Amino acid sequence: ANRYTVGSGWGTAQLIETQNLGDVSQYEIIIDDSGNVIVIWRQYDGTRNNLWANRYTVGSGWGTAQLIETENLGSAGMPKILFDSSGNVTAVWSQSDGTRFNLWANRYTVGSGWGTAQLIETENIGDAQMPEILMDESGNLNAVWLQSDGTRNNLWANRYTIGSGWGTAQLIETENIGDAQMPEILMDESGNLVTIWLQFDSSQLNLWGNYYKIDSGWGTSQRLETQDLYDATIPKIQVNSEGE
Repeated sequence: ANRYTVGSGWGTAQLIETQNLGDVSQYEIIIDDSGNVIVIWRQYDGTRNNLWANRYTVGSGWGTAQLIETENLGSAGMPKILFDSSGNVTAVWSQSDGTRFNLWANRYTVGSGWGTAQLIETENIGDAQMPEILMDESGNLNAVWLQSDGTRNNLWANRYTIGSGWGTAQLIETENIGDAQMPEILMDESGNLVTIWLQFDSSQLNLWGNYYKIDSGWGTSQRLETQDLYDATIPKIQVNSEGE
């Protein structure tokens, strides 16, 4: 890593990990409003890929790289991270147990450091993959991901609430003809969440959506278009200040 400071320019490149058994890959980096940085990455130990993290603190510099998961049955990958307004961090990733990929999370709390990695889904039929996460200003977090039931990929979600922790993973669509794919998620200023995705109906891809309301949870998934001639592709969403 290297740091650019306004008025001074670039400093000296610094090695921020010393785990010299295997290659680093799939790193994610995020910065808070004060300029502190968290970086997480996947690193090979000669047998599997593990997940590591390091923190840059303004005034102190980089700390020591830390292993943030100890699930040594299989490789970790596809990490995602988010800061809340207090500088706390949540990391979510996919990790193999030797049979399938499961979804895990860990939380960095300012003043305490990283906690213990936690499995946030227990659907043990097929792989969990492609997690997407969003956090509100208070630090509550929603995770949405694809997970195979052995036949198709379905869309699942779980929510982390400050003071309560992770809830129970929930299936948020039941269109069981074909795979769900390419989920996009967006949160409004109140913390309500919308997700849209493509779903195969055995002949084409259709566009579906679901909505999470703070006071009532997830609704029922709904098809958002009825154009049956061709595939729906490349879904994107946006929200205004009114939550529309």
